[in-house]
Amino acid sequence: MNYVTLLQKQAREKPDTPYIILHDRQITYRKACEDVSGFITTAWKSRFPKQGKTTVLIRTKDLYHQLMAFLAVMEAGQIPIIGHFDLPEAAEKELVKKNGIGFILTETERGWQLTQTTGSNTQTPYPEACMGVLSSGSSDVPKVMYRTYQSWGGFIPEQNRKFRIDGDAVVFAEGSFSFTGNLSIWASVLYAGCTLLVSGQFSCRQWLDMIQRHKASVLYLVPAKLKALARYLTQECSSVKMILAGSQLLGSQTAERLKQYFPESEIILYYGASELDYITWLDYEEMLRFPESVGKPVPGVRVWVEDGLIYIDTPYHVEGLEQPCTLHDTGYFNEEGYLIFNGRESDIINKGGFKISCTKIENALCSIPQVAEAVVIPYDDAERGQEAAAFVVCEKDISRRELRQRLKNILMQQEMPKKIVLTDKIPLNSRGKPDKEALKKLAVIDVSPSE
Repeated sequence: MNYVTLLQKQAREKPDTPYIILHDRQITYRKACEDVSGFITTAWKSRFPKQGKTTVLIRTKDLYHQLMAFLAVMEAGQIPIIGHFDLPEAAEKELVKKNGIGFILTETERGWQLTQTTGSNTQTPYPEACMGVLSSGSSDVPKVMYRTYQSWGGFIPEQNRKFRIDGDAVVFAEGSFSFTGNLSIWASVLYAGCTLLVSGQFSCRQWLDMIQRHKASVLYLVPAKLKALARYLTQECSSVKMILAGSQLLGSQTAERLKQYFPESEIILYYGASELDYITWLDYEEMLRFPESVGKPVPGVRVWVEDGLIYIDTPYHVEGLEQPCTLHDTGYFNEEGYLIFNGRESDIINKGGFKISCTKIENALCSIPQVAEAVVIPYDDAERGQEAAAFVVCEKDISRRELRQRLKNILMQQEMPKKIVLTDKIPLNSRGKPDKEALKKLAVIDVSPSE
């Protein structure tokens, strides 16, 4: 079983059901199956290894074409990987070199081009894998990880029940399928034989238009995008039954506003990873009780904390990843058994022996009513080694001095960010994560703590 056979099954059983709806196109399951089967040419197939599998990196901004090429490469017996289209050229070259990528499949103005690399004779070390995925961090060269069908497919029935993704669902998402969160939701839709509604633009007005026009029943957006969407909500939308968010904390203010304008919806926040799958989750009521939590373990997954690091033992993981494992995320369980997430180990600042969590500072900022979004990152300081820089989007006017006064009631003096940068929006990469390289450039601005 793989995702090509799933598409073929749905094309037989639901040929005229919309498979994917974009802002400018609608494709049925029948049409998608035809597009996939006719995509890989005989000439291209002759260049692939006669035995074994090699990797094919797919480069295109067109969201439907990402999925079409992904399935076509899989049907040809190779390992497809959807590339991050905003990855710098030097980082992509390093990715290809380090991971022995065999071919690069690029969509240009003149059509598709298949380029053979020096790794074309390199076979994947995991012959049971059907696809590759990239890590979705905010900087550096992403990692290539290999997945079998079962590593996601084994949990899809459980997550679809939880997420209300059934044969009649219309599921909205935004952005590239190189982001494993989006690709996982696509796999859930394909499994259910329902409809994926996708926007390729960061435009809250377009999102709302598509959601309302096509009566979306499930919304999947990372918290940063949900926070942006919440500021545009002016009227109720009763078609939405489920709102899914992951990768970052959502915050009770945003959850309450979403619930106000999507009154029929459940809201679920999950903690997951590209290397694994879903790890923990919690619902709206739990979110209000424990706004700093990412919930309790999902069925079949064990989670515990040792020396501040979160450890996971799960059957749903990429190939070659021994279990149990840690992703070097930090946190602890509260008395009620909910996992409190303190951020990546790399986001913990050690200032004179005192450890500071960037996530804790973000949560403190987001608890201030005037603050819509906040991201906190470490930066190198000439005097103290590392300090915290906070980037804040405000809904109402508030000065840096006022923000600092509010924070003094929440944080210890050592935890106060040295720099606070007020900005109109948080820059995001194509995976919906804060663009830390762009933020570091903003942090160069010398903002005095007394301002």
